Amino acid sequence: MGCVVLAGCSEQGVPRADTAGEGPVRTNSIDSGGEKRLDGSFGDWGEGERADADGRWLWLRFAPETRPTQAIQAAPYTTRVRIDADTDGSTGKAMEMPRVGDEAMQERPQGVDVLIAFSPVNAEGGVGIGTSVTRFDAEGNGDDIGHYAMGVACLPTYASEQYELRIDRLAARSDVLPASGPIEVIVDQVDAEGATLWSDRFVVELPERDAEKAVIDAAMPECPEDGVRVMSANVLFSSPLTEPMAFKRVFDAIGPDVILYQEWFRTERAKVEGWVEQYAGSDWALHFPDERSGVAIATRHPILARYDEALPPSGAGRPARACAALIDTDAGELLAISVHLKCCGSAGSEEDLTRIDQAKAINAFVDHVHAQHPDAMVIIGGDYNLVGSRTPLDVMARGLGVNGDDLEPALTPVLGDPSVVTWVDEKSRFGPGRLDWLLYDDSRSELANALMLDTRVLTDGSLEAMGLDRGDTTASDHLPMVVDLVRP
Repeated sequence: MGCVVLAGCSEQGVPRADTAGEGPVRTNSIDSGGEKRLDGSFGDWGEGERADADGRWLWLRFAPETRPTQAIQAAPYTTRVRIDADTDGSTGKAMEMPRVGDEAMQERPQGVDVLIAFSPVNAEGGVGIGTSVTRFDAEGNGDDIGHYAMGVACLPTYASEQYELRIDRLAARSDVLPASGPIEVIVDQVDAEGATLWSDRFVVELPERDAEKAVIDAAMPECPEDGVRVMSANVLFSSPLTEPMAFKRVFDAIGPDVILYQEWFRTERAKVEGWVEQYAGSDWALHFPDERSGVAIATRHPILARYDEALPPSGAGRPARACAALIDTDAGELLAISVHLKCCGSAGSEEDLTRIDQAKAINAFVDHVHAQHPDAMVIIGGDYNLVGSRTPLDVMARGLGVNGDDLEPALTPVLGDPSVVTWVDEKSRFGPGRLDWLLYDDSRSELANALMLDTRVLTDGSLEAMGLDRGDTTASDHLPMVVDLVRP
């Protein structure tokens, strides 16, 4: 792990004791107590820790003071991560140092070699959406390389008081970072006019970069005999119809008992039934109440009850994108709900308020079904579209367990990668995010396994053992999520 020198300032508050001009600065030895995981939570970070690095990853943690908080890729201000990769102010893009009151953090400009901008300036000169990554040559000429070229990912995707950022040091365009040695990082937030709202500065000592990616042979765990395996799958505008074998191989590798589908958009029920019968088996049942909504549930177990609408319609001509089924599984009765909440917007926006209303309706629906089936396990999975506030997730989970406990979000790390990113589109203006969630009732069930499958990160040996091809999970922009539920 690296050694980090830290300093910081805030335009909105009083300068910290260690940030008057150049210093004094404090040195903090990194000891995170284990491998970090990009999941939008911070229990794997040491107290006060701002950065970490190993031979593969560079990790940054920052806690902006700008209020109100907004989702970092859809904010009315820009969050910038400015990296001076050679700690030389004379090379790269010259950018002014942030100021504390009337004093600059340093008199010289920062020589920025990489600029990561969340909610960057758009073509009209205003604050836009998404993530941009610009690499500068020694003379300061910029090249927009995109987030995927340096493996940039930041969580949480919803509005938060702090964020964690991961950069892949072995990505195609990460050679701008040194093989080892110090880099200077400034994280700041600026408004549409470029005025600084908040800033922080630190120096990271990078350890020697790995020569190649570590070989991690990951295997799909087996579901316990008395358990039920549930998979949530957003299939990207009915892509199984155009790329059937990719989805078939993923299905075979995972071996689900229940599938919570999203984005069988505007597809005839007969076509979906035909796909399930051909590639899952004739013994599978499908619950697909509305061809326009795209949400469906497929299972190899008997369906005891079908619920067409778990929430009200989304408006005139827009069906409710949620359906539910009570299923008789090897672990007992399971109330399974597939959801696709309203997309887009930011914290407090009309879209965010719609998601909150939808979450309230689903919560009330589960409470209603539990009155008739009090021992049924519960799983609510799908595309929650948490690009505004976290409130829809919390509202949906509230008070549905035994003794009024909340439902629990399942932690589903990617098999073979320390990440909980669920959505990746290499060409999108939006960087990777955690849009998909699985809520389960831990008062009535336990997690035996929980994971996501991303064929891009697996070794050739792992792919061969599971019967997968390298690009199989790229058939959708959402990764399949898997949990095994057992009775406690």
